[in-house]
Amino acid sequence: MLHPFLRRVCAVLTLCIVLTAPAVLLTGCGGRSAESPVPTQQMPARSMEERRASLGPYMEATTAYNSTMLPLSLAVSTTVSDLRQGKHLTRITLPPLSKLRRELDAAHAAPGGTGVYPDVDAATEELRSTLEELAPLADQMENYYAAGAYTTDGYAQADEMTAEFLPLYDRFISAYDRLDAIVTDHYKEMRLAQIDAMHSDGRENAATFLELRTKARELVRMLRSGGHDPEATEAKIREINTLIEKLPAGTGYLVTYKNGINSLVAAVRAYNAGPPDPNKLSNVVEEFNRLAATGNNVGVNALDAKKK
Repeated sequence: MLHPFLRRVCAVLTLCIVLTAPAVLLTGCGGRSAESPVPTQQMPARSMEERRASLGPYMEATTAYNSTMLPLSLAVSTTVSDLRQGKHLTRITLPPLSKLRRELDAAHAAPGGTGVYPDVDAATEELRSTLEELAPLADQMENYYAAGAYTTDGYAQADEMTAEFLPLYDRFISAYDRLDAIVTDHYKEMRLAQIDAMHSDGRENAATFLELRTKARELVRMLRSGGHDPEATEAKIREINTLIEKLPAGTGYLVTYKNGINSLVAAVRAYNAGPPDPNKLSNVVEEFNRLAATGNNVGVNALDAKKK
């Protein structure tokens, strides 16, 4: 059984010109799908700049957490499963909860960190409340096992901490997935609005480039534990190739980005060649993160320079 973050693998698109997002763009969600409609009642009163500034710190916190969790997910899932079964372990692997807590606290305290998206505010408050109890407990558990304290008390404290940890951890998973999905949805909403605006302005190359980044994100997200579909991913790869053909030949970072697409596709095909392999999935994510970092450096404004 894999950690819930491998239920779906998705990357949050950098909104190039308007948005500056972190290079590591992996998000994992449960609950609500990132493709589901987003309540928009709060959107008209806020500018794109305000929305970007508000969501940015939350995006950085969740993408950093998800990127860290991907290689840890199997070990974390095994630890939690063993604890549920009452096993007495000699070492444990838990998520970086204290780091996530600090980053969410900073996002909440940042200018514009609250009041822009009521649903983000509510989900963040729920998650922070859970982490207030869970994060220090997880640190205590990790220190206990690392110090081998179970050899001195016959696992007495381990059993007490586990009984407290498990229900809190379940609450955390639910609350985290909710916030992650909400933040992803709002970024998608802004991205689509940006692409539409580019089409309206006749900036077809810029819009195509953002669409290409979207498709690359979707390709990575399709690689789900136990459910990856080679035929579906090949169809997505064809969509990606069609978009690449629409772009100008380009130089510099654009050429590097196109080469990065090829590397990502190769990693995806390697993953699809056999049963789900966490190491191969990590390779896919590493290729995507490199691609995302390159994409941040592409001069999108210059892609339609001849039309200005």
